[in-house]
Amino acid sequence: MKILIINPPAFRGNDYIREGRCMQTKSSWASLWMPLSLAYIAAFLRKEGSEIKLIDCIAKKMKAEKLIKIAKDFSPGLIVINTAFPSIKGDMETAARFKKALPSAKIASIGLYPTLFEDKFLEEFSTPDFAVIGEPEWVIKNLVKTLEIGENLDKVDGLIWRKTPTPNPSPASVVTGEGSKSDIVVNQPQKIEENDLDELPFPARDLLNNEAYRLPTDRKKFTLLSVGRGCPFNCSYCAAHTYYGKKFRRRTVKSVIDEIEECLNKYGIKSFLFWGESFTLDYLYGEAICDEIMNRGLKITWSAASRADTLNEKLLKKMKQAGCILLGLGIESANQEVLDRAKKGISLEKIKRAIKMVKEAGISSMGHFVFGLPGDTKESAKETMKFACGSGVNYAQFYCAIPYPKTELGRIAKKNDWIETKNYSEFDLTKSVMRNEALSSAQIKKFRDKAYRKFYFRPKMIKQTMKEVSSFRSFLEILNFMKWIKPKS
Repeated sequence: MKILIINPPAFRGNDYIREGRCMQTKSSWASLWMPLSLAYIAAFLRKEGSEIKLIDCIAKKMKAEKLIKIAKDFSPGLIVINTAFPSIKGDMETAARFKKALPSAKIASIGLYPTLFEDKFLEEFSTPDFAVIGEPEWVIKNLVKTLEIGENLDKVDGLIWRKTPTPNPSPASVVTGEGSKSDIVVNQPQKIEENDLDELPFPARDLLNNEAYRLPTDRKKFTLLSVGRGCPFNCSYCAAHTYYGKKFRRRTVKSVIDEIEECLNKYGIKSFLFWGESFTLDYLYGEAICDEIMNRGLKITWSAASRADTLNEKLLKKMKQAGCILLGLGIESANQEVLDRAKKGISLEKIKRAIKMVKEAGISSMGHFVFGLPGDTKESAKETMKFACGSGVNYAQFYCAIPYPKTELGRIAKKNDWIETKNYSEFDLTKSVMRNEALSSAQIKKFRDKAYRKFYFRPKMIKQTMKEVSSFRSFLEILNFMKWIKPKS
């Protein structure tokens, strides 16, 4: 079967990063990420014998018209479309264009949106024939096999599907929804925790333009590299375990390092973002990866994410020696009550200690903060801003709390009537769509915007940024970021 795998075009002029549960505008981090899940799907299906075309429209700056022409020439039997909350309307408009141009092709959607809404997704949007709940690789592989041999689709775990194909919709109709609830089937969940990550071939980077994915300051090529999936913690605002499961599933150390070597030797990629909920969940595993990087003499730089309470000096020392240059820390708030109500399971003292340890190891840190969680007030929001600027983290990301369905925060917000929009494309971490007990949604957004300005417009940060700029292109990237966080008139 011919299969077209798509990261859809920019929506309303915005380039979106769509990767698993991570959805954000490119400007919020000033660099474009490779679509890792799509590259995994492509590699998996190619290994099974399918003919694959993978197109990242964001990287290629490709408009829908050219995409449709390529699709018609390729004539796929199945089209897999990546989706995200902020870009969902544009994603589904692209799907409708496909349906009109290639009425015989089946369309499958992946991403957090269908994962959280399940059958309601196909009710809302009439174009897709299928949607995937949770991580997509195994579901799409089983779907393709089932379509090829003509078996019953109800045997594909993790799949949502229509009994009757929908007629050709117009792009405008997809936002209103024409799906029939009685015609939609939700299969039993996939057993995510049984998905063996070492079954996946290395992502099909040969089908992507790897020159497009570059770091914002030094403009070096970089790539996402999966080390593990799943998170056992219960943070009230997070949808990670809904998408990847609660069990932390590790790739073998050999597989991880072999892929690094392939990136070095085949693609000339020396910089990596280790993709996973927390590189340090299993410190012995983290140490083993670092040891093997050093044993093979691999000269790379990399960054990763971590919980602040899973760090120790020995691991951090090895991470530094193995090329780690940046560690992201999920801090969320500087108020202990807010942390406790969010079920973060960590003390502010441990967060402070983690920042200190990372700095002493010679690794830069990125603090992640959220405004508007239950219990957050004007006073605690000011605490968080002050903490971010004085904590010692080298960089910071600031978000508004988002009440995603299937999360505890989503249930609390719905129960208390805090959610102020029914337009789920507004569920963007850069926007505020809910209030809490003490703050309006407008106040939450104001705190988030002010925090960015206070953090990055400090003389210390401006000086640090200028030191990191290595080219005129990277200077323009930084200006774009500064423009994005500038005070609104």
